[in-house]
Amino acid sequence: MAPMTPARFDAVVVGAGHNGLTCAAYLAGAGLSVCVVERRDVVGGAAVTEEFHPGFRNSTASYTVSLLAPEVIADLRLHAHGLAIVKRSLANFLPLPGNAFLKVGGGLAATQAEVAKFSPRDAQRLPDYYAMLSRVADVLRELLHVTPPNVGARRGGRLALALDEWVYLIATDGSNASYLLPVSLKGGLLMIGLAVLYVFILYLGSRKRS
Repeated sequence: MAPMTPARFDAVVVGAGHNGLTCAAYLAGAGLSVCVVERRDVVGGAAVTEEFHPGFRNSTASYTVSLLAPEVIADLRLHAHGLAIVKRSLANFLPLPGNAFLKVGGGLAATQAEVAKFSPRDAQRLPDYYAMLSRVADVLRELLHVTPPNVGARRGGRLALALDEWVYLIATDGSNASYLLPVSLKGGLLMIGLAVLYVFILYLGSRKRS
């Protein structure tokens, strides 16, 4: 077989996960020639549906489409390509030792009843917690499509390290042992931290430009 002639592209996307494929689609739609490279024999990243146990299939990590922006769905005509969103009856199911479990979803009253099995006080305060998450989500939703300022590699590197350490402390107790905390609650704490960090980055960027 004759050796292949190296091709030249306007853009090369490393990783054919759902984010990489989305970026490639937008670049190609803008008229650029795009090459997407992926080390695995399947594409889709966290959104791939795979068999994790004989007879059981699930998305590897993409358990929700809340971050799939309606603008992306419309721009890429995903419904025309077969996208169908099925609403889940439960948001999360957390199995616990001793045949215990925690179900999140199915309405506020149902979730409160589940939380009350472990903490009546937390169950009573759940509406306030959800209201706080909604306020944070409203802020983040507006920021998702805003390009953050480049505050410099050195400063940005320190911020990245600080965020990485912060997420580690939330997810563990410092000894690689996960807290017994539902995914939704961890996500809520992470959303708050990301919102604060993002606003801080915007502040630094505005100072640098001035």
